[in-house]
Amino acid sequence: MNALYDTVDQAALRRVDVHERTADATVYRKVAPGGAAVDGIESLDSLDRDGRSGMSAARMGGADGRRPGGPQGPGGRTGPRSATNPTGARAAVGGRGNTRRNVGRHGPRWWRNRPRWFRRLVLASFLSGSLLFVAGLAVIYAATRIPLPDEVKTDQTSIITWAGGGEITRIGTVNRTDVPLSQVSKDVQHAVLAAENKNFYSEPGISPKGIARAMWVNVSGGEIAQGGSTITQQYVKNAYLTQDRTFTRKMREIVMAVKISRKYSKDQILEFYLNTIYFGRGAYGIEAASKAYFDKPASQLTAGEGAVIAGLIRSPNYLDPKENPGPAESRWKDVVATMVAEGWAPASLANEKPPAVIEKNEGSSYTSSDQVGYIRDRVKVELAAKGITEDQINRGGLRITTTLDEARQTAAYQAVSTVIGSAYAAVPDLRTGLVAVKPGTGEVLAWYGGSLYGKGENGQEQYEDNVSTAEVPSGSTFKTITLVAALKSGISLKSTYEAPAHMELDGYPFGNDESEPGHLGWPDLIQSTAESINTVYVPLGVEVGLDNVMQTARDMGVNKNRTLKDEAGITLGQDSVTALEMTTVYSTLASGGYKATPHIVATVEDNSGEVILRGGDSAQTSKDPVIPPSVARDATYALESVLDHGTGTRAALADNRPAAGKTGTTDKFRSAWFCGYTKEIASCVNMFRGKGGNEDKYRLEGIPGVTNGKVYGGTYPAQIWKAFMDAALKGQPIKQFDPPAYGGSVTLRSPSPSPEPTPSDLPSQTPVAGTDDWDIFGDNENRNGQGRQTTRATSGQGTTGQQTTRPQPTRSPTGIVGDIFGGH
Repeated sequence: MNALYDTVDQAALRRVDVHERTADATVYRKVAPGGAAVDGIESLDSLDRDGRSGMSAARMGGADGRRPGGPQGPGGRTGPRSATNPTGARAAVGGRGNTRRNVGRHGPRWWRNRPRWFRRLVLASFLSGSLLFVAGLAVIYAATRIPLPDEVKTDQTSIITWAGGGEITRIGTVNRTDVPLSQVSKDVQHAVLAAENKNFYSEPGISPKGIARAMWVNVSGGEIAQGGSTITQQYVKNAYLTQDRTFTRKMREIVMAVKISRKYSKDQILEFYLNTIYFGRGAYGIEAASKAYFDKPASQLTAGEGAVIAGLIRSPNYLDPKENPGPAESRWKDVVATMVAEGWAPASLANEKPPAVIEKNEGSSYTSSDQVGYIRDRVKVELAAKGITEDQINRGGLRITTTLDEARQTAAYQAVSTVIGSAYAAVPDLRTGLVAVKPGTGEVLAWYGGSLYGKGENGQEQYEDNVSTAEVPSGSTFKTITLVAALKSGISLKSTYEAPAHMELDGYPFGNDESEPGHLGWPDLIQSTAESINTVYVPLGVEVGLDNVMQTARDMGVNKNRTLKDEAGITLGQDSVTALEMTTVYSTLASGGYKATPHIVATVEDNSGEVILRGGDSAQTSKDPVIPPSVARDATYALESVLDHGTGTRAALADNRPAAGKTGTTDKFRSAWFCGYTKEIASCVNMFRGKGGNEDKYRLEGIPGVTNGKVYGGTYPAQIWKAFMDAALKGQPIKQFDPPAYGGSVTLRSPSPSPEPTPSDLPSQTPVAGTDDWDIFGDNENRNGQGRQTTRATSGQGTTGQQTTRPQPTRSPTGIVGDIFGGH
């Protein structure tokens, strides 16, 4: 029995990791008298560790009937292995191979001095503890549940795309996009195996040798210092466990790795791993890493590129080639060498240089133009309104398909840049918004939120989105709402109204443009709309009822919570609104009276591909028209005249494409507008400065490129609108508007009878109300670029029936500015 315990003692003393000690092993040599070195422990005198003289090492070996070095002779298991690898020197009993003090054949002195019963008790306890450990491990194995992959919370980036599927931008706190293994190139898969676990496909989920080696180093070092983890273990740690370096966590890792390897195939586990590992630059998962380092999907990575990415796993930030090119290249060579050795890459790859990676944030997926910022913000607003949380948006890996048409979005940007690019450069606080929607559905086709997002290089600041949050007075674009209210109440387009230069109504003074100081006659509603006559439209709103005007505004698209002043000036657009609201109003007319709430989100899919939201469901397109279709037809006919011969001739579209719209310029040039539509698209353009306030510094004056430096709705806004619409509709078939219904009762107002003129020999002329034939642009030229000169008789004579031609204006368009709240 003593021999048994002695053997156990010696075995305990030999718990050494041979591999780890090889590099540090030392050949001990005794120098003989005269300087000659004597090898081997046989030349050493023995020294009893209790101070007593003893036999030499050679005699000690002979006393047992054994050769020096153990039963297998010199170089045997317990003898010196070689002159250059003396790790086995410890086998010579009492020799220097055992460097610990007070250690003999039966263990350390403190152990040998203990009673036999004590040593037996300790050994029994050790055996019992080992059995309990194994039993506990079995219990842990049985009790540990492996969650399904879709139960594992892996934060993913949400992607916003165009209607056609191309990527616009990404949002989220974590840059991650899960992809199936089939969308990861084989070269990348092999590179990762070479870097992390080349025996992955032949191992049972764990590496027993690696674990044993790591455990010895960890235990002897007093802490968990070495991992010994396979790909399966790494996945378990990243997906299910904490990063704590404890024995408990390590045991759970091992158990779960074994269970996962039995539950899932190797390909599945590799896919899970590749979608969860961190690669630096904020990129989680192989797809995000591919975009972050090479700006391409993982399916297109080469062997060399795969080796770069695989080499990052060990230390993502440190081994970034842009941060530490030297260590990164060394790591790349190590990975490539393994790939070549395993037959996963050609030998020639080892002679190449690592492929260059892009700069941080250089890839298209991570840059954001100003417009992308506005689009992203609007998408988040709509998702929040439908109950999708910020956490879902930022971490849920949603795929958000918008209604935006990429070509039309480009057209919007180019229209603004082309028309007012120089003005933008000269006036840093100049603001412009453009939004286009599809009538009847509310799908947003283009969204131009402003020239910059946030703060520019010169310190200029964008205060808000010029489409959805910037609120500025709408000017005479609001007259369209008053026109619709009048038509709904039974007033005909052919009804005529007196148009003096100035009026006061219910204590509210107003007038027409300063350039038209005289009486403008008795125009009908078509001509009053074309020329934007304030002294016709303000009384018209009062006649219809201001409550009816406000209700019509809300029915057609103005926010129901919008404060509208109950006073005569409402018709002149004194109240502030957004471009999105006014686009909804004009879209309602374009669709024949049906209102559709604009929406930019088409569908939202979760990270499993299931559709969880359809934006069209939130459009709430009215089942019944909010205004009678006949009213929409009549209003459209009147608004066509604005582009044909009124204040908006510069907005007339190419190829004589029918279009309707209205200009707007507010008092003190606080804002300028053009809103219009065809059968296919409704859109609005607004323009203002800074915050659009009443201060003089916010006036649209001193702007280069327009007459006298003043921006009217018929100048820059109309030009931008035309440039956008021409591009957005290019190649589309021309659609005609429905003819007017001419509903309602006609009321003809005319001047009091004038005295008979004195007979004269001079040729008689038909009197013309107004002034000389000139317009705000300085001449009588129709600005549609088509040379379209059409005529139509004025309605002051009570002409009936639809006129197929439209006249040149016989006087300057009025209602531009100069009254209290503006016009035009």
